[in-house]
Parts: sequence; C-alpha cells; structure tokens
Amino acid sequence: MKASANVPVIVSPEAAARIAELSLQSAVDRMLDYVRRNLPELDRVEVVLYDRYELGDEPGLAIEAHSRRPFDSLDRIDRDLDRWMVTEFPPEVLQHIIVCYRPGAPYAG
Repeated sequence: MKASANVPVIVSPEAAARIAELSLQSAVDRMLDYVRRNLPELDRVEVVLYDRYELGDEPGLAIEAHSRRPFDSLDRIDRDLDRWMVTEFPPEVLQHIIVCYRPGAPYAG
C-alpha cells in the first residue's frame, strides 16, 4: 500500500467555518493525518459540507479521500478506517464528521 503523505487537501470555506464553529480543528487534523498516512494512492482530499436531512438545517462535515486505486470488494480499507474512527473519537465528534474513501479513477461516477 502506497501512502499519500503529500496529497493536496482542499477545504471549502464553508467547511472551514463549520470546523471553527464546532471547535473541531484538532479532530479534523488527526483524521486528515490518518487518511494521508493510511489510504493508498490518493489524488486529493476534500473537506466539504454535506446536508444531513435527518438533523434539519445543521450541515455535517465530509472528508472525501479520492484514490486512483481501483475498487476491490476484498479490500479492508473502509473497515479499518471505520474501526479507527470509532475507537479514536467520541460520538460527540463523529456526529459531525464522516470520512469517505472513494476508490476508482479520478472523477469517476
């Protein structure tokens, strides 16, 4: 597995404002560090807002890690990422942030 320590991270202005509003910079930084060190062949990482319809008007934060690595149903990457998230962060943090690993060609479907 090839780490992607130098992959560009793009944080939308809206996401940056939400991170500051919720005082989640430390948690986001830890998640970005994990993503860059552990997810293979990344092209880019984007931090954006997403609509959480179940919670009304409060947007969530999504860390989207886009990889060149083809999708493989046998990969444990998603499971390992999920396990790390729930063991490292309390529910009060995870209710606001998701990390999405997106394998496949850049900008694919």
